[in-house]
Amino acid sequence: MRLLLVLTVIIAVTVLLWGSWQWGRRPFYLVLSLVLAGLMVLGIGVWQGGRDDQVRLPPDGIEVTLKEFLASESGVRLTGNLANRSEMNVAAVTLQARALSCPKSENDCTVIYQQTIDVQMYLPAGQDYPFAVVSRHPKEDTPVDRWELEAIDKLAYPQS
Repeated sequence: MRLLLVLTVIIAVTVLLWGSWQWGRRPFYLVLSLVLAGLMVLGIGVWQGGRDDQVRLPPDGIEVTLKEFLASESGVRLTGNLANRSEMNVAAVTLQARALSCPKSENDCTVIYQQTIDVQMYLPAGQDYPFAVVSRHPKEDTPVDRWELEAIDKLAYPQS
């Protein structure tokens, strides 16, 4: 779709320049200067827009709290709270969800399934928000005693 838009603009500018050439040199140079000014404005906009890009960083300052998990037919719904204790605004957090089987004690658990989950959520610095994500069911027939969530990385807005 973007290619079609670019081709349409190129054809329109070409027709406009050709038509202005037919009218004379002055209209041609006027249209050419307007086209070049427009291209310069677009170029500056693209170049300056890179300052607001997001960067992937370690999850320093991100606190994940798992409140509950609920199994359903399509997966396991994990709900909890994401807190941003860092000084940067965060656009997304990548979480590692682990299903644990603890047959003997709470401290002696084995990981039976893990999945990476992207949470696309704007988290301002110093704020926390509730979240809910869905993980797939573990393939083994081992019962899941509990789930664990850990932040792997964050997508943050750099400081200006």
